[in-house]
Amino acid sequence: MTATLLDTSKGIVEYTYKGTGPAVLLLKGGHSTRETDLSHSSLIYEGFSLLTVSRPGYDYTEVSTGKSPEIFAETIIEILDHLNIQTVKVIAISAAGPTGIALAVNHPSRVSKLIMEAALTSPWEEAVKQKARVLFGPAERMVWGSLKTMLKFFPDLIMKQLISEMTTEDPEEYLERLSPNDRRFIYDMLATSQSGKGFSLDIDHSVTTDISKIQVPVLGMYSQKDKSVPYTHALLLKSRAPDCEIFEVDADSHLIWIGKNAQQVWNKRLEFLSR
Repeated sequence: MTATLLDTSKGIVEYTYKGTGPAVLLLKGGHSTRETDLSHSSLIYEGFSLLTVSRPGYDYTEVSTGKSPEIFAETIIEILDHLNIQTVKVIAISAAGPTGIALAVNHPSRVSKLIMEAALTSPWEEAVKQKARVLFGPAERMVWGSLKTMLKFFPDLIMKQLISEMTTEDPEEYLERLSPNDRRFIYDMLATSQSGKGFSLDIDHSVTTDISKIQVPVLGMYSQKDKSVPYTHALLLKSRAPDCEIFEVDADSHLIWIGKNAQQVWNKRLEFLSR
């Protein structure tokens, strides 16, 4: 899919826009690049147009476009204006949660619905921030280069390391239960990941907007066994957002898009978007 670069008032932003029908804005999570697809691209075959915006520090999107979720929400509005899109249904994944919330709260006339998929609703823990600064700061290119090389030769080892950060289950047993398609999903996700300057920015992005001021319907999809975004984020969202439904995904990790209930996640997303 060909990407477009837009020179906004705050800097260059990369996006893709494809399909016809009601517009869905996709904000991917941490480490995700233009090539990372967690299944959402199929929305264009379900009658939606899909606007995917690379967040600050990822791909060619400049850090200056969003040093806070609120600032990046303003940048997104410039993209919508450029494309003559009046309103969007927003999907915010994982680390994109704060931006999704900022967009819904500060620009209610431009957002009709918000889906939070294993998405952050409160600040990162300090221990997570410190680890991220070491791994995904100045050394991130070397770290990802080594991981991707190892992935080719020792895929199980690298996938196990990844999963250990994402599940409360035993990572080895988790891997053994995966179908070949689910293993391919994780492999492809890793192979297309790159932090750039984005994840260093993500860890300092936090929800400073008042969730109780969200005026649109919200769907939160979370797993009880998610280690990286604990279920407390779902409970916080439910307790504060006025019109919020939490769909508890029976998934064994942060990766709610795979596993035995992946089809239920897809169906729930479609049902909410189509209301």
